[in-house]
Amino acid sequence: MTIPYTFFPATEEIVSDEPLVIRRVVRWGDCDPAGVAYTPRFLDYVVTAHEVFISMMLGGPIHLLKDGLSVDFPVRGVEIDFRATLPLDAQFEMDVRVGEIRSRTFDLLIRAHRVESGGKRRGPLAFTARITPVTVDRHSRAAVALPEQLKSRVAAYAAAHPVKETS
Repeated sequence: MTIPYTFFPATEEIVSDEPLVIRRVVRWGDCDPAGVAYTPRFLDYVVTAHEVFISMMLGGPIHLLKDGLSVDFPVRGVEIDFRATLPLDAQFEMDVRVGEIRSRTFDLLIRAHRVESGGKRRGPLAFTARITPVTVDRHSRAAVALPEQLKSRVAAYAAAHPVKETS
């Protein structure tokens, strides 16, 4: 029997890489007893965007390719501004842009909107976030300069997809 699975969308999918847009679905395990995404889950959503973005910039899985560079990308700081609840089964899209690029770090700026009408219409803003990975040497754990190839790819992405000014 063939059944359309539109009633159970994938938990996570990349819907665009120019700019990077990741669609997520709030699952039962993400929710508190009130049936809305539990606050710590938002950090998981943001870290996922960070890992997908760096993987895209490296040209493959972050956790495989960072070893070849002898670096790691732990998070130095995160800010999340909650704008609306995300209830069970809600779909939302995270649009990822680059903020400031420094010698060892850069900022990823994320705007997440609910998705409505079966994925056909952008809904209200759910949250905004800023996450700042720092580049560290894999062995000493000391901060080091961003690998030049990564830095140039991040800069090219930032130029191609500037931060949208919002009110």
